[in-house]
Amino acid sequence: MKKEEFEKLLLNDNYIKKRKDPSKSEIQLYLREVNYTCPLCGDDLRNNKQKKSNALYEIAHIYPNRPTQEQYKALLNLKRLGENSESFENKIALCLKCHKTQDYHTSKDEYLKLVNIKEKLLKRTETYNATLNLALEDDIAIVVDKISKLKGEDFIQLNYNPVSLNNKFSNNEKLLKTKVSMYVTEYYPYILDLFKSLEGKNGFHLDVLSSQIKTCFIKMEYENENKQEIFNQMVNWINNKTLDISKEACEVVVSFFIQNCEVFREIAE
Repeated sequence: MKKEEFEKLLLNDNYIKKRKDPSKSEIQLYLREVNYTCPLCGDDLRNNKQKKSNALYEIAHIYPNRPTQEQYKALLNLKRLGENSESFENKIALCLKCHKTQDYHTSKDEYLKLVNIKEKLLKRTETYNATLNLALEDDIAIVVDKISKLKGEDFIQLNYNPVSLNNKFSNNEKLLKTKVSMYVTEYYPYILDLFKSLEGKNGFHLDVLSSQIKTCFIKMEYENENKQEIFNQMVNWINNKTLDISKEACEVVVSFFIQNCEVFREIAE
């Protein structure tokens, strides 16, 4: 195809728009979306040096903003994210090296890999946003704080066998099941006693908290079917609501409610 013909083709492609540099606030959104880590190679995108220097990242177009003929042909008829090339959905934060490779050597497989990564990130953000305005009993912070301060001798008398977890996890969810089972075995009786001791004090009621946890789970499940993602987002939700006392203690609390049947449904046989 002649250069003039290709330029006309791009001009008539409504998806391809004039390049627009992201604002400072948009850049922060892109960086937070990938947790300040290059999603392709894992390099840290933050510069922790005291003196300012060149940024370690660039905001990359997933579908090229100005594709070459070779790229246009390779990506023909493939999924494009967002309404146009300048949409938030079509951009992602990458390290300088990965951006350079992705920019000039875009293949079908590389493009689809980045599309898949971005779709997962968008889904994770949707799931997180669904929890922002959900209520949560204030006294959950007391439970999280007490769990975070437990010592080994506090578990001498605890002996609990989780009985309802087997039907909540499939064979390919072994790692999450193992983690939840460990937390439930170690902590369930202790947490239950904590909730009983708080019942009726300062307006705290376990059934209200249980309802709030279940509401959060239903929202999570609606946005994302991946149990590991749901677990992580519920942990983050409680962690944020309790002002980051202990993320591990929040994992324990979510595991309690998995055993207590507010979180995760039994798998139909």
